[in-house]
Amino acid sequence: MLELIGKRIRSSRFWLVVAGALLAFCLALTGTAVAQSNDSAAPLPSVVVHPQFGGQILGFGIDQGGTEGLLSEYVAESGGQNLVASEVFDQSTGAILHVLSMRDHTMDDYVTEGVVGNHVGLELYQQSLSGGIHNYFYTINPLSTNRYTGLWTPTIQNGYQLWGITLTQGFPDLAVLQRSEEGSPYMYLYSSNVAANTFGPLVSYNDPNIGCCPGFAYDTKLNVAMLAGSNGSPTTPPILATINLATGAVHEIGGLGVGNVNGLAIDPLTDNAVLTTQGGPFVPPFVEFYNLRTQTMTALRLPGSDVGGDVEFDSLHRLFIVAAGDGRNNSILEYDTSGNLQQTITGGSLNSLLTCCQLNPSSRTGFGLGAELESLQAFSY
Repeated sequence: MLELIGKRIRSSRFWLVVAGALLAFCLALTGTAVAQSNDSAAPLPSVVVHPQFGGQILGFGIDQGGTEGLLSEYVAESGGQNLVASEVFDQSTGAILHVLSMRDHTMDDYVTEGVVGNHVGLELYQQSLSGGIHNYFYTINPLSTNRYTGLWTPTIQNGYQLWGITLTQGFPDLAVLQRSEEGSPYMYLYSSNVAANTFGPLVSYNDPNIGCCPGFAYDTKLNVAMLAGSNGSPTTPPILATINLATGAVHEIGGLGVGNVNGLAIDPLTDNAVLTTQGGPFVPPFVEFYNLRTQTMTALRLPGSDVGGDVEFDSLHRLFIVAAGDGRNNSILEYDTSGNLQQTITGGSLNSLLTCCQLNPSSRTGFGLGAELESLQAFSY
């Protein structure tokens, strides 16, 4: 899941696209398949996480190899000030275990980036000063220490902002994406070991047709980052780009379907990437399977859904978890690495398909933001 740096996300909107004739033409050329499955429904568990001070959640993370999670919240106060806090919670009960930090009547912010590497919590602290906002990335290593232990200090080019990181767990490295603040098509990527605070070489990517906000994932085995996005047109397919973070080599290929890409994840064992393309009134959303080595792809229709959302990968059970919905009711779809739909899970009060989900494969549970962004709702898969 792509994490946006330093931006409050209080609601999500989806563009609806109308391109039935073009999509039919594209699918006829590519031999796209439609998923068929005897799927079953799984109930939502009762675990709900409420922030300590009753505010809205500004990011969260789940330790896939542990029992804890990390979240940040804010409570709006008078004069544009807020109460802001960073907290650790228990995944099995939803209880807040520890308040890492709290500031009242402040213009500052805490934004949880997630849990990365081997049990490392990563938290952005935005300090508001007269000269502007200063960003500090605190680490909690491991998360179970329930305290800040160090700093992650990525270098940001002048005129650029740190746009996203891949929430890679179980491996020391993740991928980092920078983009221009002035609308330049150039993006810069590099790998980083957050725990060791080390960084790989800077690699540039400059195709503006991939759009401002592409899906972003990382193949830890190949040391290859993947971007998947479009220029926003409802009549053009997305662009899939792989960028070798050691050599800088870039390879592009056109995706299937049309419109924006809402989710992207990679299985580093098979080098399979899965993404969702935007749906609409006349164009169903698709989940697409793309192999980074063979450069082959297949598109499967998302059953009973008008919009495809976030994609996450369960490395223990080798499953892709895909968020989807019809604009009113959200669902979680479980696919194996061959593209077979295993089951459909009712999403209940999950707020946004873009901010769901984060997984704990060891317990086969996931968490997504609840209604009004004021809670985390657990689900089983």
